[in-house]
Amino acid sequence: MKVSDTSIYLEAAAIEKDTTVTISGVRGPTQQDKGTDGKMIPEKNLILAYKGAKKEHICCRTVQKQIRNLYGNDTAGWIGKKITLFQDSCMAFGKKTACIRVRNIDPETGKEPQAW
Repeated sequence: MKVSDTSIYLEAAAIEKDTTVTISGVRGPTQQDKGTDGKMIPEKNLILAYKGAKKEHICCRTVQKQIRNLYGNDTAGWIGKKITLFQDSCMAFGKKTACIRVRNIDPETGKEPQAW
């Protein structure tokens, strides 16, 4: 993972190739958490910490769904689990922009998840 200096949070520019990380924490945003635009991070987002990483990752609803598909709805159960991050593009704020996504493969088994 490459380090980006433009934010205190993990940015898509830091993900140059598929990167497998271990989730070490999951929390909701606080009033002190602000995006690069200076606005509070919406409550619908989660903030993930990864083992050994210097920056936390603000997870949009799409990334949350991708992780739920792998490990279920209980975010406490995500801690200690591995996910593979990759850089993609998406429409955000009216323009195409780089974003972080999660591969639909369990890094431990190399298989797609079973349907819940």
